[in-house]
Amino acid sequence: MKDTYDVVIVGAGINGLACGAYLAKAGLEVAVAEKRNECGPFALTEDIFGAGVPVDTHASICLIPMSPVWGDLDLGGFGFKVFVPEVLMATMWPDRNLVSYGGDWKKTVDAIARHSQKDAKTFLHIGEQLWPHRTEILERAVFSPASPEGEDYLFSLGKLIGFSPEDFRTMNGMELVELLFENEFVRLSNLSVGVGNAFGDPPERGEGAITVLLDWMSSSGVPVGGMHTLVHALVRCFRAHGGTLLLNAPVEKVTWQGDKPTGVVLSEDSPFGPRELKARHAVVMHTTPPVALPLLGAEHVARLDGDLAHKMKTWDMTGHCAFLSYFLLKGAPQWRSASWNPDVLKCPYPYHTWRSWDHAVRSFQYARNDDLFAIVEDAGDANEIFTPAIADPSRLGPHGECVVTYEVEYPVSLRRYGGPGAWDNRELTDRIHARHLAELEELAQGFKENLIASTYTTPLDNWRRNPSAIYGHELGGNVSGLQWYLGRMPARSRIPGLYFSQSIWPVSLTHLGNGYVTAGSVAEDLGVRKQEWWSCRPLEPRTVARS
Repeated sequence: MKDTYDVVIVGAGINGLACGAYLAKAGLEVAVAEKRNECGPFALTEDIFGAGVPVDTHASICLIPMSPVWGDLDLGGFGFKVFVPEVLMATMWPDRNLVSYGGDWKKTVDAIARHSQKDAKTFLHIGEQLWPHRTEILERAVFSPASPEGEDYLFSLGKLIGFSPEDFRTMNGMELVELLFENEFVRLSNLSVGVGNAFGDPPERGEGAITVLLDWMSSSGVPVGGMHTLVHALVRCFRAHGGTLLLNAPVEKVTWQGDKPTGVVLSEDSPFGPRELKARHAVVMHTTPPVALPLLGAEHVARLDGDLAHKMKTWDMTGHCAFLSYFLLKGAPQWRSASWNPDVLKCPYPYHTWRSWDHAVRSFQYARNDDLFAIVEDAGDANEIFTPAIADPSRLGPHGECVVTYEVEYPVSLRRYGGPGAWDNRELTDRIHARHLAELEELAQGFKENLIASTYTTPLDNWRRNPSAIYGHELGGNVSGLQWYLGRMPARSRIPGLYFSQSIWPVSLTHLGNGYVTAGSVAEDLGVRKQEWWSCRPLEPRTVARS
């Protein structure tokens, strides 16, 4: 352990580790300081039921197949393996489904044709227009720093599917799918993939249309053994290239010399004592703005960049935050809609979507009003269902047991119930969990009879697992309105030597895009970006396991 490094990174989330691994591989001396005793707090895999079944306790969808990081860092060489299932996604209702085939766009078109021949032709046309440009779109729209030119590019993409940039700037995601598709189920299916708010909020003007379009571009897989294997591979990669990783090392403050950050001081409560880690060139904050600002010193930031200080001070960490229900089953769920298309049983990531278009409209309005139980009692919201054992046999228990995770993004404020602290009210949260069980029983024949045990984590539980994720917000703060695209934190701040790899564009997800973007910004400034190995593009083929 040294006292001085080229770069010091605060926070060992998966994207902080990715940033550090890139910079270490580029030849820089890098240290990462993590407050907890575990890296990647939102990418954990644990046997929460004590039944020998690995469970991803937060991040479950692995977007690494669309990412250049997989190849640049040779994560496969560090033990990371991914199953790419035949059926990547499906939206389900009790009596029907719409299945999406990852490797065959035209099979998805056939699935849509069962609902509407006209919509199938429209979707085929969309694919023919977008697919040839898919790598470039992801490269410029996701794996590049936000910029005014980048925003113009985003809205110019509307031309590929028949809309002017001016249309796309004023169109939300709901209007887009209404204009494109006639069938209600096709509309709901295309809208539901945006409920995670990864690229923006579907009902918002401009960003909503971009959200739907970018979700069409995404690609995912199932990590063999659980999401935490991604963390292990990143740590191995970082260490193999000479990186220094400090756990149980909370940062007390960032040190400054004049107008430049010069390192960090660890807490006196850490095993290392109040030790200073000096940074010759850069400090990277992989923490959300409300956590980063006091560490940086609000007075330093305000003096050097008043706009940045204001953005950090007023950063919104409310809105949609995750409530996750976990169900241990005797065997895989038998979705009722398999009678419509049995391929739904091959899908590790099905969605339970709204009952009708009117239901979707109501749900978005409930969310805007922060009316939690209006959402819960109106038969739920669109949500993600994770059944990774469908693709990864290592997720099965000794007698074939598996876990289904049911994740819903809820408004977190709970003003009608006394404030966010009400998430610790078991009477309230038990009602939500019971509703989730009832919804799954509607979707799967004999779900309750198949059930062994269940539990759940609330937004506050998730926050306790990840101190930077205030209210359990897994995206580094809301990705909408003033915090969309150009409104995110800058990867490269206007303060020399200060960078951010959290709460930037793109958001902190398992494609590792924000670690990639920040590493590129630091490397360019330090003159080490041009590396022969640093050349992979999104969606370039990798060695994958087929489920």
